[in-house]
Order: sequence, then structure tokens, then C-alpha cells
Amino acid sequence: MGDDDGGDHMKDAGLGLPPGVKTRVFPSLELENGAVLRDVVCAYSTYGELSATRDNVVVVGHSLTSNSCVHEWWGEMLGDGAHFAMNTREDFVVCVNYLGSPYGTASPITMNPATPGRPYGADFPTPCTIRDNVRLQKMLLDAMGVAGVKLAIGGSMGCMLALEWGASYPSFVSELCLIAGCGRHSDWATGIGECERFAIMADGRWNGGEYDARDPPLGGLAAARMTAMLTYRSPAGADEKFGRRDASGTDAKGTRDATKNQATKPPAHPELGVASHSNENATTAKSLPFTAVESYLQYQGRKFTRRFDANCYVQLTYTLDSHDVSRGREGSYEDVMRGITQQSMVVGITSDVLYPFHLQREMVRTLPNSRMFAIDSVHGHDGFLLEIDGLNKAVRAFRDEGATTTTTTTGENLRGNAFADDANPDYDRDPLPPAPSYGAVNDGFVAALRSVCVEFDRDGFNRVLTSAAEKKPYAGDMGHHPRATPDVVVLPSSTAETAKIVRLCYERRVPVVTRGAGTGLEGGCVPYDGGLVLDTSLLKARSVTVSHCLLKTTRMVPGEQLAVVGAGVLKNELDAFLKPHGLLFGPDPSSNPSIGGMASTGGSGMSTLKYGTSKENVRSMTVVTPSGRVIQTRRAVRKSSTGYELNALYLGAEGTLGVITELTVRLFPRPTVRCGAVATFPDVASAAKTVVDAVGANLQTLLRCELMNDEGIECTNVVFKTTLARAPTLFLEFVGNDREAAEKDWRAMAEMAKKNHATKLDFAADGEALDELWDARRGCYLGAMRYRGIKEGNPKKKEHVYVGDVCVPTSKLAACVSETEADFKAAGFPCVMCAHISDGNFHCLIPYAPEEEAKLMKLNDKVIARAIAYGGAASGEHGVGIGKMKHVLWEHGPFHVDAQRRIKRALDPRMIMNPGKIFAAEPTEEERAARRRHMVGGGTGSKL
Repeated sequence: MGDDDGGDHMKDAGLGLPPGVKTRVFPSLELENGAVLRDVVCAYSTYGELSATRDNVVVVGHSLTSNSCVHEWWGEMLGDGAHFAMNTREDFVVCVNYLGSPYGTASPITMNPATPGRPYGADFPTPCTIRDNVRLQKMLLDAMGVAGVKLAIGGSMGCMLALEWGASYPSFVSELCLIAGCGRHSDWATGIGECERFAIMADGRWNGGEYDARDPPLGGLAAARMTAMLTYRSPAGADEKFGRRDASGTDAKGTRDATKNQATKPPAHPELGVASHSNENATTAKSLPFTAVESYLQYQGRKFTRRFDANCYVQLTYTLDSHDVSRGREGSYEDVMRGITQQSMVVGITSDVLYPFHLQREMVRTLPNSRMFAIDSVHGHDGFLLEIDGLNKAVRAFRDEGATTTTTTTGENLRGNAFADDANPDYDRDPLPPAPSYGAVNDGFVAALRSVCVEFDRDGFNRVLTSAAEKKPYAGDMGHHPRATPDVVVLPSSTAETAKIVRLCYERRVPVVTRGAGTGLEGGCVPYDGGLVLDTSLLKARSVTVSHCLLKTTRMVPGEQLAVVGAGVLKNELDAFLKPHGLLFGPDPSSNPSIGGMASTGGSGMSTLKYGTSKENVRSMTVVTPSGRVIQTRRAVRKSSTGYELNALYLGAEGTLGVITELTVRLFPRPTVRCGAVATFPDVASAAKTVVDAVGANLQTLLRCELMNDEGIECTNVVFKTTLARAPTLFLEFVGNDREAAEKDWRAMAEMAKKNHATKLDFAADGEALDELWDARRGCYLGAMRYRGIKEGNPKKKEHVYVGDVCVPTSKLAACVSETEADFKAAGFPCVMCAHISDGNFHCLIPYAPEEEAKLMKLNDKVIARAIAYGGAASGEHGVGIGKMKHVLWEHGPFHVDAQRRIKRALDPRMIMNPGKIFAAEPTEEERAARRRHMVGGGTGSKL
């Protein structure tokens, strides 16, 4: 089909039954509106042969003004051969002309049995719905003896027909291909249809539809068609096609001399009842030119009137307007869509203005077994007729792959996951595909996993866990978020094995959730989409003892103070290995996480002031990408400026971009001197001010500076049997190789504490004397779980604990800490505050009962909003997971979140890596609203 045909791909063959089209007459058809059609003519075309099993049928729905001759408008997708989307060697293709259309099926131009010899005209029942058409087509298939439909496919109006097939006959239809349509007709499209109807009805010859067939309202029909043709294009496509040329092909700048260029005078169309401008001055040399786009639209309008009927056009636009797959069905629109369970391919066109891309995204959001493809084309709605090669390849791939996998890119003009920003200038409707459906974890998949594991280890069979008891420990982390059990758990023992497992998941489209020690708090390692949990605990050579295990897995790089560490090595295991060598790994989280898990979330702990965060201590990583490739994020040198910093990208990505299998980490000399102190204050603000002063003084030996508020101290006393004064307290540790330097720093800090009204200062020259208190500090989370139970005399009672993790600039620390504590106490919650306060990061541990959760979450939103307003972060070291997804938007704004989402889409096009974490697969309504607020005037769109 030539591009010049645009939306008019039909042969100019006039009205009536096209050559070669078959008909069958049915005695009656009761419509949804209650009217009964008698002697119903059904016009249809078929291609191929019905199989012996009578279930090789492909039902094709045509567009608004097409007919059943599929070869005329989708010829490149129909033919004898495996490369065709509809292979007539295997498929029996059936396309039925719509009720109300002028190409053979019952319509306003067919004979009305109630008035012999006269057509229905305006008496044809209105509307004949999409559902009425499906019922008529089912009658036809039943008459043919069809046992089942393999595929229902269609574009535009045909998309609506295919969807209705899926809803009406779920056990009869296996697959759906829904192209450039919608699940319910939009107000926008209905408005366009009303304009087209009004153009027809405004024609003086319309006469309420009772017009003389020899003198029909052709001018109105042409105007309606011209309006429709504009909606079939896109603004960019029209500009590209016509280029501001005049009708003679000249660049249409300024004015033209009518004596030299006949394109300045628009033609009259007496056959349409349309005259050109009666004012002769309107076509003088000073007039604007008659442009190519005007000429094109007028040509298309005239051409259309030779092959269509005004009553039929009005009838079909009402058919479109009636489309709502949920109408008359139980439940909401979303409920009905979720009940359409066929494997479905949804195709949208990024520049479509008639049925914009967001309508297809809406379909995929609700159809449970659907996947998204995008035609990235400037041609607008016509893209499904003009970008045939790519569409054919995509549909063929969808049919070949079935439910197991989905291709993500299937042709030059068809892209499944990457889009140009300028494809749709409306940022709020920017065409990112929604979350995909996933492949099944079935016996075949598990067998393939075991085959991979046995390939690397004869005991590999036992590293694939499938029983409920084996999978139960993987259903949650240490946080309060809901649990979800994986379909299967695998424990790989090497990077190469991990790569093969991930590749298998990529091919089968199975979600992969990486799990370290399971000590996270935000649901980051919980498999909410099912799939496979990849346990990294064996990503260190297995041996009889832990020390041998670590010696084989962790190796130091001589002269570089670096260690190469398996992702599954625990922090305490690494420390035990390094201690005999006089070295340490700086970050020190309380929960003893895996090193890979620390890198994935940015976990840092109590020694950040001196040694930095985990992100600052990982020099390089080995990562398995979502497709199973293995990369090193950077060379393990201190400086590198060659290309993008992939190391920084994967740090904190929470397993959403790949699987970390090995890390090269920075080491420090282990200090020989430790001393410590405890400083008590009248309030948390005074303690925080002391810390701010100490950070400003750059005390070189200050390693740890932890704050506990009065309730935190009481919790420690109650749970761990300590005898500390119930008051805000700083726990301090100074380290180095020079005792005098350490004690000098303590004396300096003691003066700062006194200046800020410290009520008590206790110094321990031997730091080990405070180890019991440090252990209690590490146990704050477990202590908070038991705190209220012990106070109530029920020591066995354990509660959920919410852990806040905000981080603010140290200049705002005192205000933020005191205001946050006051909020929780005013709301009646115990606030166990444990803060790595020297880096601005503080945790509020809040035990709560289930009935208190909603109140607590609302209060937590207030706390996080305050921290962000102070220039801080919603999460300092615990990551996002599912718990802080909306707060990512608050902190960064919609454009930043969109950039992250696009990075995710680019690196993980099948969205299999830890899906549903950090941000939603597609923009939330809150994100859309934020975009709209910040589209004008720039800015990040954050709450600042």
C-alpha cells in the first residue's frame, strides 16, 4: 500500500458486495437494543482451509470503513508461508463485514424485509453494537462447524471486535491481538464521531436520513471523511508528508500570483454540493496559496463519497461509541478486563491521536495475560496500516512464542520497550509500556534449572528448592511488609552458573529476585510477582568450615588494600577473615548482612563518619545482566574516567538491574587503640547540636557517634537489662594507633557536649568496656519488637516494628530529630530512636499493633516529607523496596523517576529483575499529577 493512500486503503469499487465475498443469510438476530433483524445477510471472506479438527480459525476484524477483503488492506500479513502473521497453509482466516457497513452485511442500504423493495435507510436499528457483531459472527462460525478460534485480531474498530470476542467467548478463543484500539470508547473519540455526524447531518440533503439515494448528502459525508483523515494522521506526520507545499508541489511561503500558479484557487465541487468562495478577491494574487494538505483532504473526501453511504457512516460511528467491553457485565470495567484471560498482544502507536497510546496501556494494565508492543511511527493511527512489515513480524513472533516468552523488539519500526521522547510531545502520555506478564514456573522450567545446577555440581539437584517448607523462609525479610512465597528458589555457586540461571529466566520471562542474608526492612527481596528467588549465600566456595570457605572466596590484592569478595559473604565473616591480617572493611551495619546485599541497598551502619558508606567502599563489581551476560562494572583502580560509571549505577539498584556476584572492596588498617564515652543530654536537640559541632571540627579519630533518645534508652534497659539513665544519650567511640590523639579528640568533644548542656559524661579508656552497650545498640530493632510486651509483663509478645531511615543535612539535624520525636510521642507511639547521627541519618523504631498501622503510615509520611523539605532523603541506607516507592517521587520529582524508569527499561527490557521495586513499572497517578504541575516553569518536580 502506498503512503499516499493514508487511511483510505480501499479500492474505489463503489457500494455493495465486493467481488469474491461470500454471503449467508440467517433468519433473525436480536440486537442488544431489543430490535430484531430478519433475514440477516452476513457478508464474509475466508482464506485457507478449515482443518479436520475445525479449530485453526483466525478471526479478523476490519477497521471502520474497510470491508472483509483482508488481502486488500493487510495483504503483507496474509499469505501461504510461515513468515506471514496469518499463514493460510495453517490458518483458516475469516473476516466478516460489519452490521451497518455498505459492503454486503445487513445495513441501511440492504433491503428491509418489512418494506419489500426498499432499503432500510434511516429505519435501520441504531446502534448495532460491537457485541451484536460478535454474536452474528459466532452464528456464522457455528454454521461452518468451527470448534474454536486460535486468534482474534484486529486494528482500530477491529481491535474492539477482537476484545469483545475474548470477553464473550472465553473458552472458544485462545489468543487476542489488539491493535490501535481500546477497551471502551473514549470521550475524545466519541467527540470526533459527533463532529463527523454533525457534518453529515448539516448537509441540506440529509433529511433526517431519508435522503434521495440519487442525491445523497455527499458534501457532509466528504466533510466527515476529511475530519476522520486528520485523526488518522499525527501532527508530525502531516507536516512531514505535506511540508507546507502548495497543491502544485511548490513550497507554500507567502502569496502566489494566480496568473502564474493555478494552485492559488481552491476548486469547486458541484457534485458534492460545495462551491468555492464567491468573492473573486479571495483568489487574487494577494491570496494565500491552496495548499497540498487542502488538496489531499478534498481528494480523499470526494473519493470516499464514491464508495460509502452517509447512513452507513452514521450507523458505524454509533457502533464505535457504544463500545464498552464492561457494559452489561458484572463488576467494574477493570474487573471485566481482568476476567479476559487469553494470552493477548496489545499494540499501540506512539503518535496516535485517535486512540492515543495511553488507551492501550490501560488495556495492558488490566488484561492479566497481556504484553505490550509499540509502533514508534510518525504516521499516527494509520501506523497499523503503513508499518506493516514490523507489525507482521511482531504478530508472527507473538503467535510462535505463545505464553512462554515475548520478543521485545520485532522490527525496524516496532519497539517493545524503548521510545523516543519526541514521539509524543504530551509528557503525561509519554509511551512507556506497562508492566509485562510473566512466564510460568512449571515442571519443565524447574527441570531446566536443575539441569543447569547439575552441570556445575553433581549435587546441583538439591540447590533447586520447590517444596513449601523449603520456600517459606524466602517469603519475607526482617521488615513489616507483606510476605510472598516464590515459585522456586535456586542457590547458585558461581558467577557462570548464575549467568546460565538468569539467561534461562530471561528466555522464559520469569522474574528474578536476588536475596542476600534477608536482613532488609523494605520488602526489597520479597518476590511479590512470584518467580525465582536467587539466594546468593553460596556465592563463596563451599567447604567444611567458614574460614576455609572465606579463604577460597575472599582474596586480598597485595599492595592495594583491596579484597575480592563473593556476594554471599556476610559482613561478620569478612571481618573475621580480615582481622588476622590487621585489616577491616569499613561499613558496619548492625544486622550482619551479606556484602552483596549491602551494595544493593547502600547499607552502611555505624562507622560511616570515618570510613564512608558501602557505596564509597566498593571499587568494582561483577554483575550478571538481565539477559545473562557477565560484566565488570569498572576496573578496580582508584581513578577511571572512561565512559559511564556503571559501578555507581548498580550500587543501590536493589537487584533491579542485574545480579551482583562478586565485589572488589576497599580495606583499612585495623586500629590498635579504642576508647569510648557515653554522654547524656536533657533533650535530643542538644545531643544533635553536639554532633553537628563535632562533625564541623573534623575529629579524625571519631569512629562511631550514635544517638539514642530517652525511649531508646528505656527499651535498652528493659530488654537488655542495662542501667543507663533514661535520657537522650550519645554513644561514642574513638579509634586509631595513637592513644593521645584519640583521647584528645574525646576531650574536645566533651567540651562541645558541655556547651550543649550535657548532664553527664562517662569516659572509658578501654573501648572494650563499652562493647556490651554497642551490642545493645545493635539489638535495637529486636529490642523494639519486644519492648511493649516486656513492659506489659508479656515477654513473649513480639510486635511489628516500623523503621524510619531519613537522612538530612547535619545543619538541619537538631531541628529534624527533635520535631520527629515530638510527632511520634504526640501520636501516642513509643519512639525508639537509634541514629547514626554523625552522618545525618537517624532511625525511629516504632512498635505497633496491626490496627495502628494506617495511623503510623500517615505519620511516617509527615516525617519523610519534613526530611525532604529540609533537603534530606527518604532513605539513608535501607533502600526503597516497596516501602518507600512513593517517597522516591517526593524526593526526586517525576522527571528524575522517569529517567530511572527508562534506565531500567533499557537494561531490563523484559522487566524480570526484582519487578515492582523502587518505582512502579509505569507512572502512577501521583506521578502524572506531579508532571502536570511542573511541565511549565522547569524545576525537578520534587516537593522542594
